[in-house]
Amino acid sequence: MPSLSSVGVSGTGLDENVITKLVAIEKQPADALTTKNTELQTKVSTWGKIQSAFSSLKDAANRLTQSDLWNGTTATSSNDTAISASSTSGAAASSYTVTASKLAQGQMIASAAFASKTAAVGEGTLRIQLGTYVTDNSVTPPAVTFNAKAAASAVDISIGPGDNTLEKIRDRINSANAGITASIVNDASGSRLVMRGANGESNAFKVSVTENASVPGLSALAYTAETGGTSAMTSTQAAQNAKAIINGLEVNSESNTLSNVMDGVSLTLKQINTPVNITVAQDTASISKGVNDFISAYNNVVSTIRVQTLYDEASKTAGPLQGDSTARGLLSQMRNLITSDSTATASFSRLSDMGIVTNTDGTLKMTSSKFNDAMGSKLADMQKYFANSDDTVAANNGMAQRIKNLTSQILDTNGAIANSTDGIKATIKRNSTKIDTINDRATLYEARLRQQYTALDATYSKFSGLQSYVSAQLAALNK
Repeated sequence: MPSLSSVGVSGTGLDENVITKLVAIEKQPADALTTKNTELQTKVSTWGKIQSAFSSLKDAANRLTQSDLWNGTTATSSNDTAISASSTSGAAASSYTVTASKLAQGQMIASAAFASKTAAVGEGTLRIQLGTYVTDNSVTPPAVTFNAKAAASAVDISIGPGDNTLEKIRDRINSANAGITASIVNDASGSRLVMRGANGESNAFKVSVTENASVPGLSALAYTAETGGTSAMTSTQAAQNAKAIINGLEVNSESNTLSNVMDGVSLTLKQINTPVNITVAQDTASISKGVNDFISAYNNVVSTIRVQTLYDEASKTAGPLQGDSTARGLLSQMRNLITSDSTATASFSRLSDMGIVTNTDGTLKMTSSKFNDAMGSKLADMQKYFANSDDTVAANNGMAQRIKNLTSQILDTNGAIANSTDGIKATIKRNSTKIDTINDRATLYEARLRQQYTALDATYSKFSGLQSYVSAQLAALNK
């Protein structure tokens, strides 16, 4: 006879599948709950998509309530390669003619050529001092003096035995934070130390040297443009402020970027002696984009909820939230609000007044020509329609303000989405506890079955042995 060694049955003819099927029957309620939890988890994920759509709508609506969007400006240049321009919110719409006569630059000096960058220069102390060179043209020849910069202290740089090569001196200068940078230029003549200051006349500098008499040579790096001063280095570029003429008025700056030179307008000078027209205008492109982003975000909310609650007749499949009253209620709230009247301004009572209409599926669509006409002639009223805030009369709130308030409530930790999600998660947790209980019970049931079958096997073995004995005795009697 066949045996079932896995349960210890050697003669009963019982199959392992008997236990497997009996245990499976015991676990059927757990399997049903597992399937249910999978469906519920899909609902949680679906609510996550809806939450994300509402969050995007809230952000888009909030953007339409910001004054910097409605007061934003653009600054355009007729020649960006010569002078570029930028503007900030609140800049007055206007036009300017700008010509740069000078570009800001920093002082540059160069040493005589050394054999190489590792050539020894000398030891001692370099003193670097920032300031302005002033020319007195009342005397002949004109006299040049140096006025130290009040906000900057002179920096002393000690050059010792381990620092006295050209490259080491370069490194010591760069690490001293003295307001200048040093580099080495190599050519056929050898290596030269080059020092450069920041842009602007007040960032000129002089280099004074105190030599170590026993290791001379450091004076090769001395420089000053003062009358009567001693210099070993050569000036290759003088410090200079940027200068420009704006509508006939001369302005100057230590930087080539003239920040806020006109209210809310900054210029960057790039070329000299090139007249450029700068035009500052309302940034209607950003406003149009902001409204279009709002429409897209609203349409995404409507489409997402519709898809997740829809029953598709063609495929005979239902969305995860098909029949969910909370989801349908949210969609109804949004549609009622977006089509409601507003008293924020007399020019626009509904979105359709500015060319934004509602499609048959509840989504929005913009008629660009009508919207652009409204934006061009009644921009202030359009701003009120979207952004106005009135704590006393709710109907006076702008549409974007009202959408923002509603989405904030929906997305709140005690809002509709959180409550629905929390309820589903609680059910999943309860089901999981039941599943564990059923599985534990099934495990004990399986253990009992195996124990019973093992006992049955032992009993059957005894009967089988007895049968063999009796048969043998009968056979012997027959003989």
